[in-house]
Amino acid sequence: MSLIHQSRGRDTIQLTTISHSASSWTFRELVTIVFLRKWIVLTLFGAIAALTVALALLLPNQYQSRMRILVKNARADAVISAEPGNSQQRGGEVTETQINSEIAFLTSKDLLEQVVKQSGLDKQAPGSIWSKNVPAVERAVLRLEKDLDISATKKSDIIEITYTARSPELAAAVLQNLANLYLEKHLKLHRPPGATEFFQTQTVHFGHQLQEVEDNLASFQKEKDFISLDQEKQLNLLKMADVRSRYLESIGLVKDTTERIAKLQQQLDRLPVRVATQSRSLPNQYSIERLGTMLLELKNRRTQLLTKFREDDRLVQEVDQQIKDTTATLEESKKATSVEESSDLNPLRQTLETEMAKARLELAGGLARRNDLKQQLEQYKAVLERLDQATKEHTDLERQVKEVEGNYQLYAKKQEEARIADELDQKKITNVSLAETPVTQRAPARPNRGLTLALGFFLAFFVSLCALFVAELFRETVHTPRELELLTRLPVIATLDREPGPRT
Repeated sequence: MSLIHQSRGRDTIQLTTISHSASSWTFRELVTIVFLRKWIVLTLFGAIAALTVALALLLPNQYQSRMRILVKNARADAVISAEPGNSQQRGGEVTETQINSEIAFLTSKDLLEQVVKQSGLDKQAPGSIWSKNVPAVERAVLRLEKDLDISATKKSDIIEITYTARSPELAAAVLQNLANLYLEKHLKLHRPPGATEFFQTQTVHFGHQLQEVEDNLASFQKEKDFISLDQEKQLNLLKMADVRSRYLESIGLVKDTTERIAKLQQQLDRLPVRVATQSRSLPNQYSIERLGTMLLELKNRRTQLLTKFREDDRLVQEVDQQIKDTTATLEESKKATSVEESSDLNPLRQTLETEMAKARLELAGGLARRNDLKQQLEQYKAVLERLDQATKEHTDLERQVKEVEGNYQLYAKKQEEARIADELDQKKITNVSLAETPVTQRAPARPNRGLTLALGFFLAFFVSLCALFVAELFRETVHTPRELELLTRLPVIATLDREPGPRT
């Protein structure tokens, strides 16, 4: 392409074909280019600078207010649940989740809507053609979300909230309303209303139920004639064990006594009742005398019969025979002797009989004791069977008493905790508190006019340079021989001057 070099009112023409580049400008050449494009630079710089000054002067003042909320775990909140464990949540260190939860509460739509209505921001919300169908409250809420800056301070338990408005009073009032409504919502969210009434109702209900099941248990114990089933069973088991032990002892005693009586009886059967103490031999004098008397009487009778009968008569012959027999017997008695003995009771037998009597007495007593112990043992067995039959029902009643008593104590404890929580709510003692209340700041926070002017002038300068670079990038002429040499990488031999005129 043809390149035309224009310098100081003259055109320098070099007949060569090259490509244009502005990457190797020197400071002098850059000053020259700026001088040649001074109207573009001045126009853009002036326009942007004027807009910057106007914007800095016309922007309204905005005032900022700030408050800080401290999140802590100083208060224990009652938990509405049926768990029998610890119903309060106490913590030491505040977690990041708690901080984020409180921030979420602060940015909730319902809370911001209440703040808007209470602060009157819905009456100040400007409308536009795009949002003319949007209610003023929603526009104010959206605006409030943008103007509110809520952030958690690093390495602390503090939430910092700032709000910017066109008046310092409005900024402080909005934050104060936000703080009041937030504290009220915090109390409602962390402890639902009606907890005390609920726990009180449950306490009364389980109190009546506890009285009823205790009466049922007492009636059952009175009906079955015991106070404590376990103690009764344990006591009867101990007594039955003792009776069983004595019963077994009595059985052994009866057996031993029976065997001893049998042995004594065997010994008694072998022993005589009496024993001889003295023995002597004597003739049978009594028999001789008796026989002599009888013989004399028989002879007298024979004499009498002879007076009446003959010797061959039957009666006389019978008497003769009797006399003959008696005489023979008398002779034999005279020849025979008799032994005279004296005897007494056997002392060994008496001793054995005494022991026998004692043994039989012991046996009778042992049998009576055994029967009595056996009867007692049967009675204890019957009592234990009765107690075993009552165990299931008694266990059910005791379980009901323990269950209802546990529920009663649980709800009584929770009722007291809820009452304490109500007192804390009335005193507005919560786990969040205002560490810094919002105050009216008379010094405007925005706009920063000095910074705005500095940024505006910097923008004007940058845009001017960019415009200059673009203009130079798209031009098809060169202005100096050096530029021509840089573009063509050929030495410039000569330049031709001509009068200023129209360019060709």
